[in-house]
Amino acid sequence: MTPAARNLFAMTIFPVVLGGAVAATIAIMDRGVSPAIAFGGPVAAAYLIVMTLERLLPLHRSWQQSRADIHVDLGHLFFSGVVGLELLRPLMLGIAVAVGSLIASDATGGPWPGDWPIVAQLVLALVIGEFFLYWAHRLGHEWEWLWRFHAVHHSAPRLYFLNAARFHPVDLAISYFAPFIALVALGAGPEILALFALVSAVHGIFQHANLPLRLGPLNWFFSMAELHRWHHSRILDEANTNYGQNLIVWDVVFGTRFLPADREPPEDIGLTGLSAFPMDYFGQLASPFTWRRIERESETADPAVLAR
Repeated sequence: MTPAARNLFAMTIFPVVLGGAVAATIAIMDRGVSPAIAFGGPVAAAYLIVMTLERLLPLHRSWQQSRADIHVDLGHLFFSGVVGLELLRPLMLGIAVAVGSLIASDATGGPWPGDWPIVAQLVLALVIGEFFLYWAHRLGHEWEWLWRFHAVHHSAPRLYFLNAARFHPVDLAISYFAPFIALVALGAGPEILALFALVSAVHGIFQHANLPLRLGPLNWFFSMAELHRWHHSRILDEANTNYGQNLIVWDVVFGTRFLPADREPPEDIGLTGLSAFPMDYFGQLASPFTWRRIERESETADPAVLAR
């Protein structure tokens, strides 16, 4: 591939796939398919596209090599991403409607501009929902008891499409509830919730993809891979930035956007000072409750490195 073609690919592949997924989901819903399942096919297609492209055009060839991490990422994908969300969805909707009924005149009311074009409603939902995602994510770094759960995500030794699902179920639940309760309380309909979930899923796949992505001015709107790779840095001053999960706009507002122009994000990523952090699924599931032991074993293994 020529440099010009590679640059064109880097600039366009994410917006093309995301736009196609949104259009496909809207079309599927227009055919009468339930919004709760309409986005499943487009998300699966995005996974297949990124998985294939990573083999053909990797950003880092070292990230193509397994580091005994595929099994744990598959565990997170299945238990948290599939089983977990299927269990959380009805619970989330029940709580969201209950909260919404206290705020709005009834469980389906609220000030939501349902007469807007659906894409405009989606943009509004992303901006509002991201505010709650931003603070849930930021507090996951700043509060130690929340960091114990969020550290699972940062234990990834490389970035590739599959570890977009590497989240502790508690961390996942917080991120799932935070924006959806607010959107339901405001009166957003199921179609908007489905599109919000779709964008979150497709964006997350690309955000962690081992692909040469360049978004240019769109890096002031999306929290895409160029920004998110700094968030996975071993250097805390770099990692404690770019908290946006879909959009970067609230990082801009609160001064936590970080994208230096003089160097590339690190290739060596992961947790600093926690060498004993478990790298199996059930060990990571238990890690928040065995945190002190992990810290002690890490200090014993490398006393010169301080744990987070």
